[in-house]
Formats: sequence, C-alpha cells, structure tokens
Amino acid sequence: MRLYIISPCRAEDIWRKSRATFVLPQMSLAIIAALTPPDIEIKVTDELVDDIDFDYPADLVAISSNSTNAPRAYAVAKTFRERGAKVIMGGIHPSVMPDEALQHSDSVFIGEAEGTWEKVIDDFITGKLQDVYRCEGYPDPSKIPSGRWDMLNTGRYYVPRTFQTSRGCPHGCSFCSSTQFFGIKHRCRPVGHVIRELSEYKGRLIVFVDDNITGNHAYAKELFTAIKKIKKRWVAQSSIEIAKDNELLRFAAESGCAGILIGFESIDSSNARDVRKLREAEVYADHIKEIKSHGIGVHGSFIFGFDNDPPDIFENTLDFVMRNRLEVANYCKLTPFPGTRLFSDMLSQGRILHQNWERYDRYNIVFKPKNISVEELYEKTLNVYEKTYTLGSILKRMPGQIKNIPPYFAMNLSYRLGSKRLRIS
Repeated sequence: MRLYIISPCRAEDIWRKSRATFVLPQMSLAIIAALTPPDIEIKVTDELVDDIDFDYPADLVAISSNSTNAPRAYAVAKTFRERGAKVIMGGIHPSVMPDEALQHSDSVFIGEAEGTWEKVIDDFITGKLQDVYRCEGYPDPSKIPSGRWDMLNTGRYYVPRTFQTSRGCPHGCSFCSSTQFFGIKHRCRPVGHVIRELSEYKGRLIVFVDDNITGNHAYAKELFTAIKKIKKRWVAQSSIEIAKDNELLRFAAESGCAGILIGFESIDSSNARDVRKLREAEVYADHIKEIKSHGIGVHGSFIFGFDNDPPDIFENTLDFVMRNRLEVANYCKLTPFPGTRLFSDMLSQGRILHQNWERYDRYNIVFKPKNISVEELYEKTLNVYEKTYTLGSILKRMPGQIKNIPPYFAMNLSYRLGSKRLRIS
C-alpha cells in the first residue's frame, strides 16, 4: 500500500518555495506519518515548499486542509481521484464542514488523529473505508507521538521541526477555530516525552506551536526547569497571564526563552464579548514591562474589525505598540472562519459577503463590518503595518539585549517587505 500525505497551498502563496524564510513545518503531516504502520510506503508533501507529485502511484491520499487552502485541496483531491486513488480529507476545515468536504473526497476525518487514524488504515486495507471517521472526545496527550520529521523536506523551513507540549484553550473567543478543533480543556503531554524530543533535536532554536504554553502554570514550571538543562533558546505562544507569576517568568527566562507571541487581539475593553481573554490596555502595559524585564521579547498580535472597535482603534493600537516597544506586531483583519461562533452570528445577520474560502486568510475582508467600510478597514490596517515597520520605528523598538537583536532585525525586515507586498497586491 502507498499512502500520500499532502498539505495543499493556494497559488498566491507559492512564492515561499523560493524564499521560505519564516515558514514552519506542519506538525500534522509528521504526526499522521508517525501514526501509520511502518510496513506502509509513505510520501509526504507540504505544497508550501514543494510541488505535489501527481504521478505518484498512491493508493490512498490523505489531505490536511484549513479553510484558506480548501479550494486547492478539493482540486488536488479531484486529480488523484481521477487517477484511481482514494482520498480522505482531514484538518480544521473538513472537520467543521464535513458535508462539503465529502463532496470532493471518498472519506472525511473529523477531529484529532490519535487513536482513530489506525482504524482508517485498517479499513482501507480491508476495503471497508467509511464515509466519515470521527475522533470521539479528545485524545490522551500522552498518546501524541513524536512526528516523522524525516518525511518532510525540512531544509526548506526556518527550523527543521516544531514541538508541542499541549492542546486546547479555555478562552473560547468568538473568532477562534482552534478551540473548535482542540477543545476548551488544556491537555498537557508528559514532560518526559517533550524533553526526550528536545534532547534529540540538534537545532539551536526551539519553536513550540502550543496555543498557550503557560496554560497550566505548575506544568509549565516543571517543563521550563527541565528545558534549562538542555541549554537552548526557545520561542512560543503564551497568554499575558505569564506576567502575573514572577516565578514562572523567571523559570522561562532561565530556561532560554527568547520571546513569546501574545494574542492581545484588541486593546479596547468594549470587545470583551469577542475576545474572552481581553484586559485593559494599562494592564497589558504593566504586564509587558514585567515580561521584558526578564529579557523576554514580546510579539503582539492584533485584530481589527470588531463590531465595537472605536474609530481611533488603529491609531491607538499603533501608539500602544510603540509605547510598549513590542519587538514585533502583526495586524489581522477579523475573519469569521467556518465553525466559529463569529461565523454563525454573522451568517444569521446576513453579513457574510461570500464563502470563497480561499479569501478567508485574515488579510482579505469577507464580511460586512459594522462601523467602517470594507475599503477603509483594509486601508487603515495596511497603514498601521507600514508605520510599524518604517526604519525609524524598527530602531525605536529595538530590544535591549544584544543577543536578541539579530533575530529582531530579521523578523522586522521580513514584516517590512511583507507590508510592501500587501500594498502592491
């Protein structure tokens, strides 16, 4: 049996094949490969960095897709089915839109793979492939395997592999599709499993892909204490709550934390209905100061387009970024991804402009904003990007620690080029 595992990519992202500077390898591909019995021939392609081999004589093609890549995924599935292969689709989009995905495939996998993927393989071999497979509940995190990273073209990425210590997020923000997929319970892998993977890793920088690596403070302290012995630098996503626990911050810094990505989403408290984790801007400022005092950089993520955004949200957010000297900031347009509470609300209100999933990418605007035009939302977001990444702004926000300056400039110059590309497009 030949299994072909594919992550499709929409056409406009293909440029990254020649300059995959900050592209990260997809953990889902490596995990599916690891869950597959060793006697099965496997080929893996992430179209973001490699071409799909449509001539590969696959018996079963497993396609992992988010909403943005769904149209491309359906086209890839069509080609392989025409050549006689069976196709099963999984990932966030097929999980929330299974009926749609089943129109383009032979089978749909809903939810996480651990504990269920093995049955898919068994059923396929015996000629009993079902229309739908559903992961009942959420897998025990101790059952999450180490990925088969050797199956990916790891030389094309910023780092050759990523790591995960937990799944799930309790906040349940209206726009978040991750909660729909991984649930609201924070599930942590055994620290020993994580440390074993980190110890085998030869790279100098560790990238964690958890939604919130400090979701469980006791667990995080145990993890950071163990990571300290490995003597490497690492980055991850975290909630702002890390700043409330000085011991946790100290453990993170001592273990090699170079920076954390924090989803502030908004600095205006009127958006608390959509952003469940929202805090006042003044509180954020105090917490950022505390985090940076430990030598940890802060990458802030913000969203524009909420119904309660005031007219000056753009200027205020830029001022917030500059005053707090955030090392990096990214600005997204609010996107009602299918399966989220936001999508359901806007669909019932008749505010969804279209369901061309390819444009559901946080950069295009796919809904009718409440207090601003589509054109104005797009233009003002782009203006904030450009002002954040002027050379003067980059110099003003430069980190105080010398060791953090080279990656700081690399990230900022990348965003500077990206903002120019958005203007051209």
